[in-house]
Amino acid sequence: MIITDEALANVCEAARHFPAIALDTEFVRTRTYYPQLGLIQLYDGETISLIDPLAISDWSPFKMLLQDTAVIKFLHAGSEDLEVFLNAFGMQPNPFIDTQILAAFSGRALSCGFATIVESFTGIALDKSESRTDWLARPLTERQCEYAAADVLYLLPIAHKLMEETQAAGWMDAALDECNLMAARRQDVLDPEEAWREVSNAWQLKPRQLACLKKLASWRLRKARERDMAVNFVVREEHLWQVARYMPGSLGELDHLGLNGSEIRFHGKALLAMVAEAQTLSDDELPEPLSNLVDMPGYRRVFKAIKALVQQVSETCGLSAELLASRRQINQLLNWHWQLKPQAMQPELISGWRGRVMGEALKTLLADY
Repeated sequence: MIITDEALANVCEAARHFPAIALDTEFVRTRTYYPQLGLIQLYDGETISLIDPLAISDWSPFKMLLQDTAVIKFLHAGSEDLEVFLNAFGMQPNPFIDTQILAAFSGRALSCGFATIVESFTGIALDKSESRTDWLARPLTERQCEYAAADVLYLLPIAHKLMEETQAAGWMDAALDECNLMAARRQDVLDPEEAWREVSNAWQLKPRQLACLKKLASWRLRKARERDMAVNFVVREEHLWQVARYMPGSLGELDHLGLNGSEIRFHGKALLAMVAEAQTLSDDELPEPLSNLVDMPGYRRVFKAIKALVQQVSETCGLSAELLASRRQINQLLNWHWQLKPQAMQPELISGWRGRVMGEALKTLLADY
C-alpha cells in the first residue's frame, strides 16, 4: 500500500519508463454529489501499486504521470474513473484507452464486463464479492487489496491483446475516437440554468410552471455541488416537479404535496421564495413550452427507420447495432433534427467515426421527416 508522498513519487517515476500502464479506481458515492476516492490501482507491467488517497498530500508526481503523453493509460469501462480523476485532480488521463471499447470493436458485446473478458482470455474467474465494499474504511482488508490488485494485474496484458485484435479488425481509429468521446462526455458539465430540461415530465408543465421549475432545478443543482450532496438528497426530483406544478404558497401546502420533513425544514422557505419569484414574472419572461420527443408526429416511424438503417450498417461493417447507435443517441439526433433541445455539439450519430460510417445515410433518411 502506497501511503507516503515519497513512495508515490517513486511509483510514478518508475511507471513513466513504461509505454503503457493499467489504472483503476475504487470510490464511494452514496449520499454525495461527487465520488469519494478510496483507492487507486496502478500496474506498470512489473509492479502493482495500491495508492491510498487518504494518506497522500502531494499529488504532483501522479498528475505528471496522468498527463505524460508517452505513457498510454488503460482503463476498463472507465467513464466513472474519468469523473473521479477530474474531480480529484482536475484532469483526465492522457492518452487513455478503454478496454471495454476495444472489446466492442473486436467483436464482443458492447458492455462486456471485466470479469467476462478476463475469463475469456485466461480461464480465470475473478472474485467480485468485494465490488460493493466500503473503500473509505481503514484498514483495507487483505481480501479488498487482492480484489483491487486483480483489476489491474489482468487488465494490462489483456489490453495489449485487444489492441492487436482491434487493429486487425481495422477499427483502431474508430476505437480511439470513441475513447475521446467518452472523455469529452465527462468534461461536459451540466449548466445549472439548463438543469430544468433534465427533470422528468417537465414537458407536462405550462410556461409559468416551467419558469418556476427552472429556478428550482438551478438552485438544487448549485446546492448539491456546493454541499457535495446527491441532488435527490437536497430535494427529490418528483417533489421539485410537484412544487413547480402546483406553485404552493405556504409550508403547509408543501407538506400537503408530499415533501418530507427535512426538505421542508431545511429548504421550505427557499422553495416558497422561488415560487413567489416565478409568480411575478411577466409573460414575455416565461420559457416556451417543451415538446415531448416521443409524442412528436412521426417519432415512432422515424425511430424504427433509424433502427433498421443501423441494423443494415451493422451487418455490412460487422459492428454490433448497440455500439453503432444507442436509444439515447437516436433521441439526441431527433431532438437536434426537430430543434427540441439546444445542442452545442453535432449529434454523435452524425459526427466522429459514426458520422463516417453512416452520417450521410442518416441525413438522407431524416430529410423525409
